[in-house]
Amino acid sequence: MSTLLEIEPETAEILASQARALGLSIDEYLRTLIARTNERAEEKPFYQSATPQELAQAYVEWVASHRPSSHVVLDDRREVIYGDDER
Repeated sequence: MSTLLEIEPETAEILASQARALGLSIDEYLRTLIARTNERAEEKPFYQSATPQELAQAYVEWVASHRPSSHVVLDDRREVIYGDDER
């Protein structure tokens, strides 16, 4: 069964050139694109598929990837934050 799709000529040329570069017909090339899209859609994000231990390890690695802060401690007194001298 064949179906006619209406696409812009520039889009058709891009598809044809990419298919040729891979040695595929346009139909085969489109099928590989669809298969890749379906694979990505089925993949769960790390936070949904990771075990608690894997999440903890990822967090430890993330923390270790940041340099420790050694700059001045902020003054968090009310008068500094709000610019008043009232108590």
